[in-house]
Amino acid sequence: MVNSKVHRWGTAESLISHMDRHNISSSFVTGFAFRDQGLCRIMNDYVLDAASRYRGRIVPLAVVSPCAKGASEEILRCAELGAAGVGELFPDGQELDISDAGQTWRMVGTCMEAGMFIMFHTAEQVGHQYVGKGRTGATEAAAFCMNHPQARVVFAHFGGGLWAYESMPEMKLALSNAYYDTAAWPWLYDHRVIEGIFASGAGNKILFGTDWPILEYPRYETIVDRTSLTEEQRSLLLSKNAQDLLARTKKSAGDL
Repeated sequence: MVNSKVHRWGTAESLISHMDRHNISSSFVTGFAFRDQGLCRIMNDYVLDAASRYRGRIVPLAVVSPCAKGASEEILRCAELGAAGVGELFPDGQELDISDAGQTWRMVGTCMEAGMFIMFHTAEQVGHQYVGKGRTGATEAAAFCMNHPQARVVFAHFGGGLWAYESMPEMKLALSNAYYDTAAWPWLYDHRVIEGIFASGAGNKILFGTDWPILEYPRYETIVDRTSLTEEQRSLLLSKNAQDLLARTKKSAGDL
C-alpha cells in the first residue's frame, strides 16, 4: 500500500490546517492498523499525543493487532488516555476473520468494558480490485453484528454495501448495532448512494468519513452538494450521527 501512487501520510499539524481551511470543528483520527502490535503502539502514541495537543479538535481512535498478545492491554491503555474507539482495523492485513466469534470476543469484551466502539475496514465484493480492498465485506460484517449484538461497530466504506440490507426487517434488527462511514465515497459511488441510505431507513447510522489525506474535504463537499438531502439530513451525516454513536457507546458501557 505504501508503494501505491495515491498513498499519503498525514501529520497532526497538516490535518488541523486542513480543518481550519474548511471550517471543520473536530475529526476522528486513527493511525494505520499494522499486524505488528509494537507498530500499532507507535501509531497510538502519535495520535494520542496529537489529541492532547489539539484537545477537542482531534478525537483519537486506537489501533491494535486484535489476535496479538497485549492487544487488550493496549486497548485499555488507550482508553485511559482518551481514545474513543478502536479502529480502523484491517481484517485481511491483520489476519482477522471478523465473522469468527472465537477471534473477536476478547477484543469486543475489552472495548465494551472501556466504553469504546470498534471500526473495521470493509469493502464491496464486486467491481474493480485495488490495493488494500480485502475480502471482508457485507457477509462477514453482518456475522460480526449477530455474534456481538451489544457492541457498537462502524463499518468503513459503506460497510461494503451492508447498509442496503437494512431494508429487510430481520436484518434491520440484526444490524441494530451497526454504523457505516462514507470514506472513499468519490471513488466508489455517485451522489445517489447517500439518498438510498436515507431511503432505506439507515440515515441515522451513516457517519461522514474521508480517508484524509488521500481524499480531502472539498471532494466530499462537491458530492454532498449534488444530493437532495435536507438540512437536517446533512446535519445527521456530518455531525449528529457521530455524536449519537459516542453517547450510545458510553451509555452501553455504563449499563454493564
